Amino acid sequence: MNLQSKKVNIALVGATGLVGIEFLKLLEERDFPFNNLYLFSSQKSAGLKLKVKGKFYTVKEFKRDLFKNIDIAFFATSAEESKKYTSLIKEFKTISIDNSSAFRLKKDIPLVVPEINFENVKKTTKLIANPNCSTIQLVLVLNTLLQVEQIESINVSTYQAISGAGKDAFNRFFEQTKGKNKEGYPIFFNNLIQHIGNFKGKWCEEENKIIDETRKILNKKNLKISATTIRVPVVNSHTEVVNLEFKNRINISKIKNALNKTPYLVLLDETDPVSVSGTNLVFISRLRKDKFRDNVIHFIVTADNLRIGAALNGIKIGERIIYEK
Repeated sequence: MNLQSKKVNIALVGATGLVGIEFLKLLEERDFPFNNLYLFSSQKSAGLKLKVKGKFYTVKEFKRDLFKNIDIAFFATSAEESKKYTSLIKEFKTISIDNSSAFRLKKDIPLVVPEINFENVKKTTKLIANPNCSTIQLVLVLNTLLQVEQIESINVSTYQAISGAGKDAFNRFFEQTKGKNKEGYPIFFNNLIQHIGNFKGKWCEEENKIIDETRKILNKKNLKISATTIRVPVVNSHTEVVNLEFKNRINISKIKNALNKTPYLVLLDETDPVSVSGTNLVFISRLRKDKFRDNVIHFIVTADNLRIGAALNGIKIGERIIYEK
């Protein structure tokens, strides 16, 4: 089937945020097949005109009645906004793809990375959760490694870019680079924030997201995985340092072959967030065996968090719904 033979009406809620802007870029770059496009944002941004595929679209405040004619809606909104808006349109035919944390761990709502578990999206599915940014780039690598050997445990430390904190934090960071807005917390510029989100016991919100979402996506509820998350003064693209223990002794050549055969993964000796930003691939570098244990490997995963970790994943879900459902 030609993807272009089946066009739909789509909406983007949160069109003027950092993730929303990436959604718009990707709609154009990938020539996403739509007839009509509706853009929604806050009252503050209403009236803005944004260009997609050579045409200007006016950003509107959320209007429930317009969703009667919308087939797929992408939500790049906060968890509270997503809960509110999706509840208002649940009686319509609209399939909602939500980028917030609102629905990710709900038992009856699929948490989808299309390269891994798109089969969880059924013809009757009307709400799909997009995973956390740091989770997506990690599971795309883990899924390939699981095909080589059984994984015993995972320890990941993330170094997450400012763009992942949202538009307000992004703007605050750039103000701080100019010596402004340095009163109070957080200080992003020239600093490391040693947790992301609120604490639940000794574990912060972002760490729990990685743990719980990875288990759900890979369908391994007892997977031994630990995470430490840090916000770093990098503009864009997340970096993750992974220590992975297999059940059995591992051949590093098999690992490399598996990674090299996966079309959305790139294995390099070394890379960095600046080089990776703006790309639609996940980069693995510094791959090596542990010095003392023959069943342990170490590597770094780097990816554009606004694309791989958010907008691109949502767009790919939408494409497969059109193509396959």
